[in-house]
Amino acid sequence: MTIWSRLGLAVMGFAFPTVAIAQGSGPGAAKAPAQVAAGAIDPSWLSFDAATRTVKFKLIAGMTGGAKSPFNFNGFTSGEFTLTVPQDATVVISFENRDGTPHSAEVIGGDGPLPSMGGNPAIPRAYTKQATEGIAQFGTDLLRFKASPAGSYRLFCGVPGHGQSGMWIRFTVSPQANAPAMALTPGSP
Repeated sequence: MTIWSRLGLAVMGFAFPTVAIAQGSGPGAAKAPAQVAAGAIDPSWLSFDAATRTVKFKLIAGMTGGAKSPFNFNGFTSGEFTLTVPQDATVVISFENRDGTPHSAEVIGGDGPLPSMGGNPAIPRAYTKQATEGIAQFGTDLLRFKASPAGSYRLFCGVPGHGQSGMWIRFTVSPQANAPAMALTPGSP
């Protein structure tokens, strides 16, 4: 069972480092660098407005700069990265495709085998346009949805075969979270 706290994720009693977002971070936050090394979490990807309970996250498909594969989100593949958000928060995900191959994003269930393609989001409105066709290089979209119900999910590229090739990260909706957090997923290489 996963328990989120301001100090990090605690999994079966072990603490793992996270990047927690303080109240009021946002417009004055540092700008994201053009490239981030694979495996590095950039705090500018995430902001939180505590007054409106709005989480903003920048999701980058096909990030370069040492990523293992072009089939990545923010440089991470196969669930190596976890984004945790408070239950019932408004989540706004700015999607950007930096890869020459079309990509998309969709929140799917966190259990069971990965589907071969998208088209069945686990949370209403938690998907990009052209979920199965993908958005072309330099294309963008905005996902806006309510983080509910609580549970473990995956942010998954819905283009056929991409998710199965490792293009997915973990997405957790936590009733215990008071603010969002980003972390390397425990047990990931």
